[in-house]
Amino acid sequence: MSWAGYFIKATATGQIFPNEYIAWESYESEPNHREEIKAYRDDNTRDLTRVTAEGTKTSLNFTTRANLHLADKQAIQEFFTNAESIALERKINLEYWNDEDNSYHTADFYRPDIKFKIKKITADDIIYQALEIDLIEY
Repeated sequence: MSWAGYFIKATATGQIFPNEYIAWESYESEPNHREEIKAYRDDNTRDLTRVTAEGTKTSLNFTTRANLHLADKQAIQEFFTNAESIALERKINLEYWNDEDNSYHTADFYRPDIKFKIKKITADDIIYQALEIDLIEY
């Protein structure tokens, strides 16, 4: 499937992560990461031999825009918690844009803890600094 205007979508809910929350210059993807099991050089020829795992894994990382209001932060939290298949593990199945293949893929991801940094408080709101979101494929 070609680009459909979003980076991640929760497959359990069909909800698309709102693009307006993402600070675009921060978005990083490492799609199809290959894992080297072992590598060695032949003693005589010095040719390199690499043994690489069959599967690949993807990681996604971005920060949100700064100055999120409490309601924005809660919407971001809700996107992830509503789609978790195993809440204790923070396991979530996502459809994501794969920049290497230029298509959408689906995989299970782990979402590490988020640090919440407050920029300002008012009588009826909390304003947050940008949040860093990491997504690591299982």
